[in-house]
Amino acid sequence: MRDEATEESSGKSGLSTGNAVSTGIKDGDAAEGLAANAVLGKPLGWLAQIRHFWHEIALEMKKVSWPARTEVASTTVIVIIAVFFFAAYLFAADMLFTYIIEGLEWGAGKLFG
Repeated sequence: MRDEATEESSGKSGLSTGNAVSTGIKDGDAAEGLAANAVLGKPLGWLAQIRHFWHEIALEMKKVSWPARTEVASTTVIVIIAVFFFAAYLFAADMLFTYIIEGLEWGAGKLFG
């Protein structure tokens, strides 16, 4: 009996060592909306699940590596230049294919027409 209590308190019982250890649930269970109320052993209500979800989002957002302002500005300029380049390329290709098709139509009209 003493070994089980020691095993549970040390986190070796197969439960994760995250914030859900005190309630006896795994981290994955809390993420799936199966978090249990520590006192009653019932699943948390939808409001508590939403609150838990936003708490997890806040924790993950603290881990994000945000780019510097200069990096954002330089990549934005590169994207804008690429957009104008591809717009010009597609415009030129469209014009070329338009002239080719109109030439083929004109030739077919003369030949079969």
